[in-house]
Amino acid sequence: MRIVKVNAAGLRGCTPEGGWANELKPQDCVHTLVAVLTDEGITGWGSVFTNDGLVQAALQVLEPLYLGENPLEPERVSEKLHANTFWMGRGGTLTHTISGIDIAMWDILGKATGQPVGRLLGGCYRDRVLPYASVLMREPKALAEQLIEIREQGFRAFKIGWGPFGRQSDAVDERIVQAARESVGPEALLMVDAGASDAFWHQRFKWAARTARMLTEFDVYWFEEPLPPDNLPDYVLLRQNSPLPIAGGEVLRPVAPRSCF
Repeated sequence: MRIVKVNAAGLRGCTPEGGWANELKPQDCVHTLVAVLTDEGITGWGSVFTNDGLVQAALQVLEPLYLGENPLEPERVSEKLHANTFWMGRGGTLTHTISGIDIAMWDILGKATGQPVGRLLGGCYRDRVLPYASVLMREPKALAEQLIEIREQGFRAFKIGWGPFGRQSDAVDERIVQAARESVGPEALLMVDAGASDAFWHQRFKWAARTARMLTEFDVYWFEEPLPPDNLPDYVLLRQNSPLPIAGGEVLRPVAPRSCF
């Protein structure tokens, strides 16, 4: 089986407001679907959290490397793409696009073998998971009404994020979390996402440590992205001083492909 073409299609038209420093417009594209086509008629699908214009440009660079390759060997092919392009920029558009191709090749391997991709990646360790509803933060009353409505749908875990949190005052932050806890009830899981990957995020370690202690008072399960993604020293310090788990890393760029270690 060989790769004969890779197509990309940007998604537009339905991005909710979320407290971004520069709000996305309906015509903006921040997510792109990737289709890897093969000579045996199997198509694999992947996704890239990147503008479609950037993905198209990356595909032009990568095309000589993936055309004719065997998609049934996703790890080797992805490593080939990384090893031949990492010097053009680590963690940017090329890396994102390679990720989408990698996902699509695993999809192809699963379809070709008739196996779930999870099994191909090592197996299934559980057959049930607890889903959580993820909502954007708003002023306390409106947020409470929204969470009550979602709770009535059967959800027992909730994540609230972005909006005014960390952007106005400590008092506002606490009122939001208190309203959320009272709305979902004492038995539900409640997580908080500060959204520090937003442009010009101004909070640092002291705010994060103070806020982590406040969140503990409302039995918050984890505190997500309270610091800018690349501020690893403060993340280490925060984890050492936080009474609850710290989550993050969703936009942390890789420093090198595996072949360089």
